Amino acid sequence: MPQTVRIGHAARTIICLGFVLDVAVGGIGHAQQPTTPVPVEAPGFVGKTATLDTTGYSIGRRIFAPGSHNATWHMHTAGQLIFAESGHGRFQIKGQPIRELAPGDSGYIPPGTMHWHGSVPTETFTMAFITMGASTTSQGEPLTEEVYLGKK
Repeated sequence: MPQTVRIGHAARTIICLGFVLDVAVGGIGHAQQPTTPVPVEAPGFVGKTATLDTTGYSIGRRIFAPGSHNATWHMHTAGQLIFAESGHGRFQIKGQPIRELAPGDSGYIPPGTMHWHGSVPTETFTMAFITMGASTTSQGEPLTEEVYLGKK
């Protein structure tokens, strides 16, 4: 049952991505500003819905050996969703407690927020991630073992 709950949580998170995208889609200027589609009745759906533009979005996967993690704190100019596929991992947003992830768990890292991610010390961890628009990554200060282990 716990595995079903975690997978359900991940599925709800992915479905909610559509709502997040609706808020995140926007442009600069007036002539080139994309318009948000108007939800309409559509085959296979109850209620009104529309597909949103995903230009600039990227998806990836990464595997971490036991005890592996980012070498530095880093941030992306776009938000990032992370999803635990297998093993156990962790991530931390600067100033917040470490968050552990088990298969089916997910996390959100807001744009411009220093963070790190990796495996727990004793297990391999595989994660999928969605970067929510065109983005660049900036590296910060080194991630110490004391921080990774939750001792600081």
